Amino acid sequence: METVPLVSSLPYSLAYHEGLNAVLLRWLRPYTAAEARTSYRAALVLARRHGCARWLLDARCTGPLNAEVADWLTHEFLPAVAAQLAPHPLRLAVICSLARFQQLHADPTVAAMVCEALADERPYQAGLFYDEGSAMAWLIGQPR
Repeated sequence: METVPLVSSLPYSLAYHEGLNAVLLRWLRPYTAAEARTSYRAALVLARRHGCARWLLDARCTGPLNAEVADWLTHEFLPAVAAQLAPHPLRLAVICSLARFQQLHADPTVAAMVCEALADERPYQAGLFYDEGSAMAWLIGQPR
């Protein structure tokens, strides 16, 4: 019998890594704002199921920063997630493409959004990384 690999129409993959106690959310292509919200909500369901407040977000394939999504994450979704996962502190390691980092440095509006999202007063901690190894090292170096 021949096995045919399944092809998903979802713009992301989502998994829980038990050994690292981390949710892994990888976007496979650029997404719409609706798709982004769906993927983050699915990640929250998985995180709550496992009591996991460590998230590795691979955004290398997403294209330029989506201001609508960034605003929703910063002001609505992530503060709510941090409250739901308490007392565990929410930590997000975000892997970005070189183009995304260039956008951050070249566009003052994007820079301001990212600075606000990463500010110390946010109810979560987040870091931006070029590669998965650095992102994971930062993520697992933090308390669970």
